[in-house]
Amino acid sequence: MPGLAGGQRGAESEPIPTLMLRFATLLLAATLSLAVSSLRADVSRALLDIQERLYLERDGSRIFPGATIYEPSLVDAFYQQAGYRPVWTDPGYARQMLQLLASSTQEGLDPADYHYPEIMTLVEAFDQPWSDGDALRAQAEVLLTDGIVLYGKHLLQGKVDPRSLDSSWNYTRRRIEPADLAKTLVQAIERREVGARLEALKPDTPFYRLMKRELERYRKQSESEQFQPVPTDKVLRKGDRHPNVVALRRRLAQMGYLSAQVSDSDAFDSDVADAVRAMQGDHALDTDGIVGQQSFRALNLSARARVDVLRINLDRARWISQDTSDEYLVVNIAGFELYYMRDRQLLWQTPVMVGTIDTRTPIFRKRLRYLEFNPTWNVPRSLFARNLYPRFSRDPSYVEKMGYRFYDGGAEVDPGTIDWSRYTARNFPYRVVQMPGPENAMGRVKFMFPNRHAVYLHDTPSKELFSQSQRAFSAGCIRVRHPLELARLLLDSPQQWSAEQIQSLIDSAAPQRVVQVERSIDVLLMYWTVSPEEDNRLEFHHDIYQLDAAALAALDTPPRSTAFDR
Repeated sequence: MPGLAGGQRGAESEPIPTLMLRFATLLLAATLSLAVSSLRADVSRALLDIQERLYLERDGSRIFPGATIYEPSLVDAFYQQAGYRPVWTDPGYARQMLQLLASSTQEGLDPADYHYPEIMTLVEAFDQPWSDGDALRAQAEVLLTDGIVLYGKHLLQGKVDPRSLDSSWNYTRRRIEPADLAKTLVQAIERREVGARLEALKPDTPFYRLMKRELERYRKQSESEQFQPVPTDKVLRKGDRHPNVVALRRRLAQMGYLSAQVSDSDAFDSDVADAVRAMQGDHALDTDGIVGQQSFRALNLSARARVDVLRINLDRARWISQDTSDEYLVVNIAGFELYYMRDRQLLWQTPVMVGTIDTRTPIFRKRLRYLEFNPTWNVPRSLFARNLYPRFSRDPSYVEKMGYRFYDGGAEVDPGTIDWSRYTARNFPYRVVQMPGPENAMGRVKFMFPNRHAVYLHDTPSKELFSQSQRAFSAGCIRVRHPLELARLLLDSPQQWSAEQIQSLIDSAAPQRVVQVERSIDVLLMYWTVSPEEDNRLEFHHDIYQLDAAALAALDTPPRSTAFDR
């Protein structure tokens, strides 16, 4: 991982501000707890003096030359709670904390973000005859505290603020109160519970643990992998003989789908076809054994690239780990799947379709309010112009066949009286509504969680599209493969809403029956490019909206100091 070797990251030369003087003076006379020594008598007085100066200056961007303190408000509150005494006074426990920061790689994070390289450099210099040991110990004391605080914050919230990547993000980020954190951390240090407290901040889900396991596996693979991509200039299938099949065989063997005894044969035989199908299954692709664009993309994702994909998705899991209720629906947009969670367990799941690249399904969270059976569909103007107007103007009979009606205000307009030559998609004057029925674009039921995006879950008459592995077909809403079963589970009333009763209501064609959802159920629209499967493995998904690159760049950017606020 970057930052474990090669010195300090983000250590630029610049003037030392007041806050650096505060902490340098504040702890200069104190021993750093990484080694045992005694406090000078005037430390408390110096601390109070510097505290007053910090309050007046309100400058928390730099503490020491070449090392940014990222959480000055939290660190200041902590040392107030600690009585302005060094706290890492047990050398063995301090070493454990350094090891804990080094192990942040297991979470997909970078120890350099938590001052690990800087602290190790300081520790090595403690006893050098040329060094000011007390000053170095003071720096290491504060850097270790800041590193622990920031690491805990990242485990709780995720390192990347998703709002910086997507303006539609409306999940709650848990606020950290400096006084509460200071008290908790002082107690944790006294009781030797810092590691356990940090562990409790991590997402407690099988998915998160599975991603961590696979992160370790792919990281080990990346250390020895001699990655050579498969050429993509020809689609390959069973029966082919082509030089590119040699590279395909080698890559499949490297990924564990073919015997390690790689043949240099250029024949695409049954063994190769079986290996390709297995690889396709692990990447949520059509298992047709044909190596085309999507299969090339999966084959040419190196172990090092998979490490980055897992790091991104571990952080995405942390974004919502503190913001879920006991019962909720999760839609993984990139995985085309809906999960129904209850009491931290997967109750049910079903395939879905999501928005196209041009009409993306947004990422946000809302409360499920009601279901609407036999819905009408008020056609948005943009969809009418793009999809329906060309069809209506060519074939007016399509209007009646598909159950569409036109309205001028509240008055219905006979479609037979419309002179289509007078209008364009832009100036068409009528409101377009599709009536309930088997051809309705919403299908037989909608699941409503009112939001500014006008996005919801719904049935669809286009069920044949569920046979495809890549299901980005909608205008932004989420089409559900098994909507009636989802309705039964959500209503959760066998006496009133059994499968037979729901089907009877639909068959009756009674228009727009609205049923309120009495329980508190959230709908979480998320975007993960990996997902868990039943056999305790991960599927990698195509990054359909190309969101991973920005998330990775943000994850690899060094932290910034927060404003000092007191």
